[in-house]
Amino acid sequence: MILNMSRRLNLFLVLIFLMLLSAVTPNRSHAGGDEIDPYTGPSGLLEYLWWDIVPSHRKFKDDLNLPRKERHLTGNPDEYRTKLTEIGITPSVTYVTDTVGNPFGGVRQGVAYCDNIGLNIDFDLQKLAGMPGAKINMSGSWRNGTSLSNDYIDNAFNVQQVFGGQTYKLVDLYFQQSLWEDRFNYRLGRIAMGDEFLSSPLYWNYVNNGFDGNPVAIFKNVPGVSAYPNTTWGARVRVRPVKEIYVMAGFFNNDPEVSEPENHGVDFSLKGPLFVIAETGYLRNREKGASGMPGNFKLGAYYHDGDYDDLYRDSSGNSYALSGSAPQTHHGNWGFYILLDQMIYREGGAGGQQGLTPFISLLFAPDKDINQMPFFMNGGLVYQGMIPGRDRDITSFGFVYGGFSDDLERHQEDADVGVQRYELVLELNYNIEITRWLHFIPDVQYVMNPGGTGDISDALVLGFQLAINL
Repeated sequence: MILNMSRRLNLFLVLIFLMLLSAVTPNRSHAGGDEIDPYTGPSGLLEYLWWDIVPSHRKFKDDLNLPRKERHLTGNPDEYRTKLTEIGITPSVTYVTDTVGNPFGGVRQGVAYCDNIGLNIDFDLQKLAGMPGAKINMSGSWRNGTSLSNDYIDNAFNVQQVFGGQTYKLVDLYFQQSLWEDRFNYRLGRIAMGDEFLSSPLYWNYVNNGFDGNPVAIFKNVPGVSAYPNTTWGARVRVRPVKEIYVMAGFFNNDPEVSEPENHGVDFSLKGPLFVIAETGYLRNREKGASGMPGNFKLGAYYHDGDYDDLYRDSSGNSYALSGSAPQTHHGNWGFYILLDQMIYREGGAGGQQGLTPFISLLFAPDKDINQMPFFMNGGLVYQGMIPGRDRDITSFGFVYGGFSDDLERHQEDADVGVQRYELVLELNYNIEITRWLHFIPDVQYVMNPGGTGDISDALVLGFQLAINL
């Protein structure tokens, strides 16, 4: 108990320090506003890549080259942000809230609110210690609120992206170095798989957690996989033989207990099991000056070295729901995924970001005897600047589909409980950039076959997301 109190006190002091530092000093700009942010590093491409953006800032991914006074609510008083960044320290704070309700459908009607305060501080070691391309990143999260999905709808894909881990916690604490013009990049420390793997900036336009932050099936199939605000000990290596192609691999301690809310992100144990993931991608027309429309193709695979209970069989191969015996145990689990996006219509000339981009994500976990959701897909259409005069607003439509395991269905039939077959969610939203530091996103979702059983009526979800770069 004393240890838990000590952990909470230490983390609380860290979070207070970050908040105070950010309140008096947020971030900086070169003359003309054409700057590279220290906590991202230059990508050398048309846009910043998803691995360049810290998770708490993803709603403001297009603002990194603006003067600091334009992209923060608190501005740049007395140029404190500028002065701190010049010596190699960049603090920042963001606030995101999801407020939604279901006027009909689900188990019952209600309204739910949740939020995330994201705290980040970046230490540029090139400026602080003369270490080329190196940095230390430290971040924290403070989440509050309730879940409409858990409390009112009882569906699989949470309709609020910032719900999960509702407490204060240490998030990132890692060392990273970029070498040879970012041809080789490595990261070590407390990191999250979902920050860089299985990700796309297009997902960040949505409110449903089936899109944002990552296609969610991997978390349902593999316990302990880390994504913001949960991190674990890990290492990631990325190689780019040419600017258009990258290969990266990550190795993570995949202990689910590390992410328990009462640990507040400071359980530094290393108990395993090991989770390994690799991804390669082709970045099409992403270089500065490219005349073609940008796109991305990514292929990834993972392996988890843990034990799993069979969803249907006992050790004799019979239904454990009927035999009363313990389920059969399997060792190891694997899967793979394909992520595609390609702009197909562009307003303006080369380099313009206004236009239409479709995307699709496919996840496969072939072992149906241990994976609850062996097939998952999401996809959608994202249009920036659809309304004349609103060039930076973004309209997003998408769907999320997850099919449950046949073996899980057989077990549920034998156990005489609701049989889960699939869940499908549609989402439409409009991201209004009120100022560069304030986004308001009205959102509509329709949840079909909530929970997958057919026992719960389809639910309409109405609400909004609000994001502020403090």
